[in-house]
Amino acid sequence: MSRKNTQPPRKRTSKPSTNRRLSAGGRPVGPARGKSIPALASLIASLAPGVLRDVVEKDKRLETSLTAAHESMRGLPRADRRLIYRALSSLVRWWGWIEPLKLVHVEDQLLLAWLLEAPDVPAVCRFWANKSMRDPDRLFSSGDAPNWTARAQGLKRFMDGKTVTADPWMLFPAWLRDELPVPPGDEPAKSRRLAFLHSLQTRLPLWVGVRGKPEKPVWNELRDTGLKPWIHRRIETAAKLDRDTDVGSLEPVNQGFVVVEDLASQAVAKVCDPDPGERWWVACGGTGLHALDLGAEMANKGAVIATFDHDAARHAAALRLRKSPFRNVAAKVWDGKYAPGKSGTYDGVLLDAPCSGVGVWRRHPEVRWIVRKPQLALFVERQRQLLELAATAVRPGGVIVYTVATATLCETQGLVTKFLADHPEFQLDPFPNPLEEASTTGILQIWPQIHDCEARFIARLIRSRAK
Repeated sequence: MSRKNTQPPRKRTSKPSTNRRLSAGGRPVGPARGKSIPALASLIASLAPGVLRDVVEKDKRLETSLTAAHESMRGLPRADRRLIYRALSSLVRWWGWIEPLKLVHVEDQLLLAWLLEAPDVPAVCRFWANKSMRDPDRLFSSGDAPNWTARAQGLKRFMDGKTVTADPWMLFPAWLRDELPVPPGDEPAKSRRLAFLHSLQTRLPLWVGVRGKPEKPVWNELRDTGLKPWIHRRIETAAKLDRDTDVGSLEPVNQGFVVVEDLASQAVAKVCDPDPGERWWVACGGTGLHALDLGAEMANKGAVIATFDHDAARHAAALRLRKSPFRNVAAKVWDGKYAPGKSGTYDGVLLDAPCSGVGVWRRHPEVRWIVRKPQLALFVERQRQLLELAATAVRPGGVIVYTVATATLCETQGLVTKFLADHPEFQLDPFPNPLEEASTTGILQIWPQIHDCEARFIARLIRSRAK
């Protein structure tokens, strides 16, 4: 006698699965299958020379170079793609030390870069070690090294005690030495600058922010999934997650209540400190996150106009904004010549200007090799032009918040000082430091070695009221 099936029948639904892939003919196919370790390690090694040429010689971004290699990447699961990007990012980040060694095998280059950067030694490293005739059981990682001395020891150990040059400045363009201010602290100036450089050689953590919902239930929801959000003590809507978290699988992210945004970027809206009902212009709208943050600060009241220099960027930001709960934010294309709307009517202008991007070198290490010294003057000129436009847009008593993801003197303190000298109707507007218990004079440089985020400069300028 056959046993009766006691399980309840499965409920059918007409809603198609959102995570099933389709073949070229439209038929569902199974989940992407990962490559074997030898195949994945070999693929990375085959991509590395072209990526280096693209970055160092052709000034291409890493993502752009990998997009060109889409045939090799097609069908790979997310975990494999992340590993490829991580390995090639490491190679670019440590190229200033690796290139002078003239290592013959690309596997040697990839292996050294990984060991210098990461605390773990995955199976692909063992494969690279075998290919370059090294003992995989003797690999030593210095990825969690606390200082430059320990990093240099890792380099020398890899080279079997041979004489090597481990000057930290070799890992960065020469122009940075002249443009880098001395970070705050009690150590000697040289030590403080080296601590900043050391922070740039570590991977950026994953910062997220809650928008449009009370933060505590959202953090609890993430905890229920097994995550451990580290909540910032000052900005309680910001938290740090494990940097390898698959954020695309998180429901609050898909619902638009949690966004991936660096801590330094989240601090910008706190410096703006807009009141509900005000009218703000976000020039150079970027990804739309600043506009979203202002919409949240204004409790969905008032108006935030974010402008973009081409429609593709506007469209991408509009999709992000549409997914958010805020309806006081609009995205528009802007020609960059005149402020949108009537001059002198905005309560505030947030200007996140194009810059050298030193602040993003942790996340995008290739940018250091793409920006050349002559480009700094071009960035400064464009920043000056944008500040001039912002000055025409803000009303008497209104503010300009100028911010750039960098730390160079010419793009930060130097530019603001020159602007204030040319515009006596503007003064620095002191504000509380959003990341710690301290006040500012109206200028804040955020340092990655202190706050474990990107480097970012923020200045708040207030226009005198009409007499």
